Amino acid sequence: MFTNRRKKIKGGKITMNAKLAYAIWPWGLKEDAQMIQGMKDIKDVGFRYFESVATAVEMFKGRTKEFKAIMDEHHVYPVSFYFWNRGDFDKDTRTVQEALDFLAANKIHSISVQATGKKGGATPDELKTELKTLERIGEVCKPYGIMPCLHPHAGTLVMYENEVDFMMKNTDPDYFWFGPDTAHLAVSNCNPVEIFDRYAERIKFVHLKDVKKNKQVEGDGGQEQGFEVYSSFLELGEGEVDLPAIFKILERVGYDGYLTLELDSSRFGNKQSAQMNMDYMKQHGF
Repeated sequence: MFTNRRKKIKGGKITMNAKLAYAIWPWGLKEDAQMIQGMKDIKDVGFRYFESVATAVEMFKGRTKEFKAIMDEHHVYPVSFYFWNRGDFDKDTRTVQEALDFLAANKIHSISVQATGKKGGATPDELKTELKTLERIGEVCKPYGIMPCLHPHAGTLVMYENEVDFMMKNTDPDYFWFGPDTAHLAVSNCNPVEIFDRYAERIKFVHLKDVKKNKQVEGDGGQEQGFEVYSSFLELGEGEVDLPAIFKILERVGYDGYLTLELDSSRFGNKQSAQMNMDYMKQHGF
């Protein structure tokens, strides 16, 4: 039996109709077999939905029917693809535009969009330039019924709180939405709970992972983000992000989208980390 919707549980537990998905790009993006293995592993754990990245769209360019056949064979289906800007307006918007027919054919209703990479914070001019790209992406997605969701990410132009606020205040809520990531907000010196609460009504996609502040996980070396040392991203419940508080915010606004569990690099193996993440969600009523 697959677990994809939050159950109504007595005794003070949170209830919401959010669905669970898993990010499968850590299994690899060089050949179909890697994606298929990821699908098999997350299915074994209890997931039926996944997110992949723009690279996977390129892999299956001209092979939409073949891609759909693989999904139907394994009964695991995509719900989003992740795109990242590179600071080239024409190329960044074209990458999304050229993927739209593939996305629509696979009934994708939202995508994650990461801003252009840069360390050290964005200048006002850089934010304005990035905003134009996001606005155009929103415009090309609109006729397809696809919601592009801003994904704040460490080491990009939309990392710190003021950068998140600028984009959320200046993007049209009918064309662009919010897809926060619990751990990236934390390592970007944001308070994830406050950010989720501030923009709860615009959240249409969520990435869940954990992290520890000023602590290193043995063997990973930590991550230097310019001001603090953090552990590499962790399975849910292994770090210090207040995930239950975030669930309460999403419940309050009736969030019924996808909660996508993601871990770029596992200490134990991708399947075991997926199992640990699923176990955490089950413990919290999913």
